[in-house]
Parts: sequence; C-alpha cells; structure tokens
Amino acid sequence: MGVIVDGNVEEVAGLIIRSWLDPNGLRLIDSDREPRTQAEWIHAIVLHTTRGIPGGRDQRKQRILTGPIPHPEHDHKMDVVSGWAEDGVCASAHFVIDFDGSIACVADVATETTYHAGVRMVNHQSIGIEICQGSDAELYEVQLDAAVRLVDYLTRRFGIQRQFHWPYRNQAVQRIAQGGSSVVGVYGHREASDDRGAGDPGDEVFLRLRSAGYESFDLDQLEDLTVWKQRQQQLAEQLGIALDLDGVPGMQTLAALRQAGYPHGLWTARPGD
Repeated sequence: MGVIVDGNVEEVAGLIIRSWLDPNGLRLIDSDREPRTQAEWIHAIVLHTTRGIPGGRDQRKQRILTGPIPHPEHDHKMDVVSGWAEDGVCASAHFVIDFDGSIACVADVATETTYHAGVRMVNHQSIGIEICQGSDAELYEVQLDAAVRLVDYLTRRFGIQRQFHWPYRNQAVQRIAQGGSSVVGVYGHREASDDRGAGDPGDEVFLRLRSAGYESFDLDQLEDLTVWKQRQQQLAEQLGIALDLDGVPGMQTLAALRQAGYPHGLWTARPGD
C-alpha cells in the first residue's frame, strides 16, 4: 500500500494509501490521464475539494468536524473516480482523500499528468489532491491531518519548497493562471482559476500548513521571488558558487540548499525529513 512513483510503490508513514496495484484499488481511466515528459519539472501541489463550497451561488461557510464520519462503510473515493470516468470531460487528480482520511492514489505521480487545475501547463507541472467534501460544506479533521502528511511527503519526495499563497482575494493568481512556471509550492484550485470560489479548497487546509511551519507569501506581490532572490544570494556567497538569482527555487537552488546542509534541499523542515 502506498504512492505510485515511476511504477514503484512508496509507503508513507501514518497514512493509509491504496493504489490500483492493491486488491480492488482505484485507477483513472485512460482519458483522464496522460504521460508526463521527462523534461517536465514537478514543482507544485494543487489542493481541491470535491464540492468547492463556498463557491458560486453556494456561499455556506466551510465546516470542519471531528466526527463521526458519515457512512464509514462507503467508499466515497470510488464515487469521485467513477464520476470523473462518467462525466465525459477530462477531470481527475492523482489522489483522493476520503472522509476517514484514507487515500486513493489513482495515477502515477511521477510519470502521469492528471486534469485538475484547468491550466494545461499547471497540470503538467503539478500534483493534484482532491479532498472529499460533504453536501453541508463539511470536511473532517482527519482529512486535513492526512492532507498535511501527504503534502509533507510529496514536498520531500519531489523537492518542492514548503510555501503557499496567502491571502486569497477571490481571484486567480495571474502567475499561476498564465502557467505557473515561476510558482513553486502549494496552492489551491482557486488560485489557478477565477471560477472556483473560496471553498476549492478553502482556507482551513492552508492554516494547517501554516501551523506545520509552511511559509506563506503573497504571490500577487511577488513576495516569494523577493525572498528567494535574497536566499539565493546568501547561498551563492556562503558556498562560493554561481547561482541564478531569479527568485525561483528550482533544481539549482535545491542542490545548493542540500550542499548547505538543508535536508532534501528544503528550507522548512518537517517530521520525517
């Protein structure tokens, strides 16, 4: 049981993750996924909720519950994946987090693109995580805990800096809507598209990431680029190396951080690093 990365199974401590390689595991249909090329740099994680509440005409406040979990015998992940297969459009994600915190990995994270962000370039350079949301705008604590653990693993595995956009202004971040090539980190579907609304995925999951030590930057104000340019300059001087001072913590910056003693090349450390 675990995440499928380049055809191999990788377990994640503290999480229940099943893939199509497990008995009765779920798999995206062919039309809901496509290959990534080796040249595509995975540098973002995009978070979603299945209902996107609040959003559009439904402006109910998102509710975070401790339990009990509704219909624990039912596999809501299957409903989500089946819905993608039957909707006649390209819609999917790599992971689905059920109400009980269990996770389905339905596409190879390293070698397959899913259709979750609405921006083709973003899809090809990101990992999509869908969190089941109830009809009363509810999410559960255990889901948010699972989301943070999963993001911890993915940022560590793929060298994605632990940072996110804040605050949300009820509109897409233009740098993301235009392809997101300069945006490294975690953001919501709402940051990639103007038509999603605040509840896709809502504020609470980002507040959990902040509590876990993830940095928040106002991407509209280019705060991430400003801070990382300073860090790149410091790394170049400390290590005596040439380093692109572009503010984008890409592979070159990742290698410099490793050389400087940062585990996995990540500025923010988390348990398990």
